[in-house]
Amino acid sequence: MYESGDVVGFSPSPSSPSTGSFLSMDYYHRPPGLGPEKGLLSGVGGLQRPFGGSLVTGRHWSGSSHSIETESTSSGEDLLIPSPPSPPPPPRIYKPCFVCQDKSSGYHYGVSACEGCKGFFRRSIQKNMAYTCHRDKVCVINKVTRNRCQSCRLQKCLDVGMSKELVRNDRMKKKKEEKRQGETEIYVLSADTEQMIERVRRAHMDTFPSLCQLGKYTTSNSSEHRVPLDVSLWDKFSELSTKCIIKTVEFAKHLPGFTTLTIADQITLLKSACLDILILRICTRYTPDQDTMTFSDGLTLNRTQMHNAGFGPLTDLVFSFANQLLPLEMDDAETGLLSAICLLCGGAERVITLKMEIPGSMPPLIQEMLENSEGLEGHGAGGGKGRGEGRGEDETE
Repeated sequence: MYESGDVVGFSPSPSSPSTGSFLSMDYYHRPPGLGPEKGLLSGVGGLQRPFGGSLVTGRHWSGSSHSIETESTSSGEDLLIPSPPSPPPPPRIYKPCFVCQDKSSGYHYGVSACEGCKGFFRRSIQKNMAYTCHRDKVCVINKVTRNRCQSCRLQKCLDVGMSKELVRNDRMKKKKEEKRQGETEIYVLSADTEQMIERVRRAHMDTFPSLCQLGKYTTSNSSEHRVPLDVSLWDKFSELSTKCIIKTVEFAKHLPGFTTLTIADQITLLKSACLDILILRICTRYTPDQDTMTFSDGLTLNRTQMHNAGFGPLTDLVFSFANQLLPLEMDDAETGLLSAICLLCGGAERVITLKMEIPGSMPPLIQEMLENSEGLEGHGAGGGKGRGEGRGEDETE
């Protein structure tokens, strides 16, 4: 069946570092009468390979890696031309509306129907409408006359196969979706749980007066330029932070079960969660219209003043968190519970992480808080002086 063969190989690239006489060869056979230009390799002449060689055919191999008698396998005219991309499929065409022969928008309630007849049928079934025909119930219903007799139009909808059940199912499905979206899960709390929540709420209110209970006042420093530190404002703010820490300790002592922990555990939780609780509390006193925050003695500071008072790079993060809390509209019980969660989910490793992540230029206020909270531990062991002593006495009573 086959009479002759061609040697097929790759001619080495002139720049190839190889000095050997390696050549890959395959043997392809042609049936009788098939010319070389019509062979199995037609249309691939000169095809480049990844390592620089080109596909060639030859009838003689002289033993040298550079001496191959080549024969063109095809002309450029034989190269394959990619076919143009196929056109997009035509838009789907529906049969005319079965009721009025108007242009259909698809299959509705079981038949091909226009938007008008679809809506008419749905409303009629959902509202349980009863229509009356004044022309012996033989009115012609088409695109022009469909609005003249509602009774005959509804009857024709039923005659062509529109399904009442599909309308009802569609309505029930929408009702379920609306109910699911507007449904609010209601949890029934036990008496013990309600009592515990009340204790947490009372602990929060006793140690953190609401915004309406404070007499707001501002400082004389109204500079809009951020400076490294406003010393007078820092002194005032440092005094406030000390009072806030004391109130946070009082809040913790009023939480159910907290005082049953060892002093060491109490100090560990307070050290790691005190900053979280302070920020959460101050964010609940945020006034978005004025972009200010009010502290426990009524001191009201804007963003720039808080930055200069010691918050530093934390300022924008605190204000952003305050904006995120606004939609929640948390009451005292919810704020107290969230504060308790912050406290009880604490751990000593969080304090270590905070110290390691914040660089040497730690905001003075945060540094002061951490140092003061460490003073609590010293007093618990019998040490602690000054302000740390006052907090230690308050904590261990």
